[in-house]
Amino acid sequence: MTTGSTPAGWYDDPSGQPNTERWWDGAAWSGRTRPTTADAATVTAGTPAGAPGQGAPGAFGPAPSVSATPTVTAPAASAAPAAPKPFTPTSVVFETVEPNSTRRRVLIGVGAVVLSVVMAGGGYVVGNRTADKTAVSPSAGGTASPTAAAADPKSPNGFMGTALTGGQQLPGGKQVTGQESKMNFMLPADWQVQSDAKNPADVRYAVSPYACVGHGSGACTRGLVVQNLRVFNGGWSDPKSMVLGMGQLLYNARFGSDAPTPPEPVKQSTVKIQGMDGYLALWHVPMSSGSSTPDSYCGVLEVTPAAGATTVPVLQICLDQSPEAPALALMDQIANSVKITP
Repeated sequence: MTTGSTPAGWYDDPSGQPNTERWWDGAAWSGRTRPTTADAATVTAGTPAGAPGQGAPGAFGPAPSVSATPTVTAPAASAAPAAPKPFTPTSVVFETVEPNSTRRRVLIGVGAVVLSVVMAGGGYVVGNRTADKTAVSPSAGGTASPTAAAADPKSPNGFMGTALTGGQQLPGGKQVTGQESKMNFMLPADWQVQSDAKNPADVRYAVSPYACVGHGSGACTRGLVVQNLRVFNGGWSDPKSMVLGMGQLLYNARFGSDAPTPPEPVKQSTVKIQGMDGYLALWHVPMSSGSSTPDSYCGVLEVTPAAGATTVPVLQICLDQSPEAPALALMDQIANSVKITP
């Protein structure tokens, strides 16, 4: 079923935010929102977004149902449409396995990440994967850094070609305080915090959640950042083994339930962050068979705050290769904003 009969315009936000309207461009929901105004065009309630039989799904659900002759005149109280049903939150699932333990920890992020729809079972068409987009999230509405370079995962520098030194500013970004303030960094302003009941100390942020196939609860994100502290023990006795081990777990979580044995990383190298030794590795995660999840790049950065330290801060970053995702160059902008407190 097509959505060609629904004109572009402002409609009630299908994610359930009160007193908010979202822009429908005639084919899909955009990231633009505005407060509901008294003189906004009246729309009919129709079937709640996400219900069957309501057009092709967009980023937030099917096309809005509008009256044939919308009017700016407020309807009589007796004719007011019923409020749309609220959407049911879908948890984001992220699994890790400690190398010296057989137990599995399922980390469920509920916080601000709420999925408003379950997408159709068809495959996701991966669009433009060019790496020369500006490193600002599409919904941020900010200005890109004038020094943002094209992403090059084959470069020996950083994740995407930038020599990492740490302590740099991310234009228009917000400061994020890491676990125990050992690692602080910056993110675009529109990234939202995730709450993890099992690991409340972890610092987790995501952008643009969506429904996908083969990922447990069906929740994926266009971008994900997780920062925490790790202790050298068991199979992770040094920076290199820790980074490679955590990267493989990140690969499995991003690929989905049928993940194969992770391949070797695209790159791995030592780095210097604020003069401190560190180690990073980058993986290319392809689309899984039958999944709606696009290809992505996932990287892990570890920094050793002092010689002989056994507890170290670690930063994990994943970005989709889809038009809706932030530019891949953002990986280095985030990593380069890292500040370490010994």
